Amino acid sequence: MTPPTVTTDLLAYNFNLDAPDLAALLGRTRPAGLLGQSLMHDLAREGDTLSAEALFDAGLDIDRADEEGRRPLHEAAAAGKTEMAAFLLSAGAVLDAPIHPFGYTALFCAVQQGHADMVKFLIALGANVDVTDRLTGQGLLHIAAARGDVQMAGILIAAGIDVLAEDGRGQTARDHAARRNDKMLERTLLKVMQHHAIYGGI
Repeated sequence: MTPPTVTTDLLAYNFNLDAPDLAALLGRTRPAGLLGQSLMHDLAREGDTLSAEALFDAGLDIDRADEEGRRPLHEAAAAGKTEMAAFLLSAGAVLDAPIHPFGYTALFCAVQQGHADMVKFLIALGANVDVTDRLTGQGLLHIAAARGDVQMAGILIAAGIDVLAEDGRGQTARDHAARRNDKMLERTLLKVMQHHAIYGGI
């Protein structure tokens, strides 16, 4: 039998789960600047799947967007909470929903934060690897290169990402690696680009 929690106690009293002060009541501190977020956003950030499941069963929307279009799945992806992401997607969350105005998807958020396991998980489910930042034109490989994340670059390349894609300034991921003076990543990307030019693919 599952032990009682604050969440189950609230459910027992038919508490309004969409109440704006619910996060504060439960002792959760929400990061500044996140307007219109729900308790599900908080649970997703924390990876509290047990409470999320209970609230979902009680009718709380697991895919409600805040004022910028940021959904609980984005929060789970950015925090590297794979179990939570799996629950949200199984409950109906939209895999490639964008955050406005940038167009960031859950996969984009995971790459930004360097969560390799989350990235593999989302790609395996069919997440779009060619998503770009609508303002800068940077794609996932640009982000990985700018971070110097060789492992992430390898995951994305294996998933078939366009290694020749240019951002809004006409730069490829290799250019971003060069700007970091990351010789290993730059050489890796150059080899892949040469292979692509000769054989037409990865």
